[in-house]
Amino acid sequence: MKQGRSTGKPTKAQEARFHAIQEIGCIACREMQRGWVPCHVHHLTIGGKHGQKRRGHDYTIGLCPWHHVGVLGDASKDGPSYAKQPRAFRERYGDDDVLLEQQNRAIDRIKQSNPWRITYAPE
Repeated sequence: MKQGRSTGKPTKAQEARFHAIQEIGCIACREMQRGWVPCHVHHLTIGGKHGQKRRGHDYTIGLCPWHHVGVLGDASKDGPSYAKQPRAFRERYGDDDVLLEQQNRAIDRIKQSNPWRITYAPE
């Protein structure tokens, strides 16, 4: 990890958030009506620019390998990649705050349907 970008060790609640994000899958793929697609936990940054300081563990969204880092996909059928086409990605899926709001709503739906799943983070 680049020096100065670390957000420290996550709390139990933040680890539970990460597990919920992984259970929900890629939010860009969900927007494309693809259903559940495995994802990485992506930390949003201050100003929404690559290489900037992370906003923290509470500012995280789920993106699949293609939408996150531009591997295992194709822009012509999978849409723009956050890493490879950041401007096109934001135009299609929304800026960081829109994505965070979508992610938080999806997590809230999980909390309402089964509160135990969101509060439990396996050791």
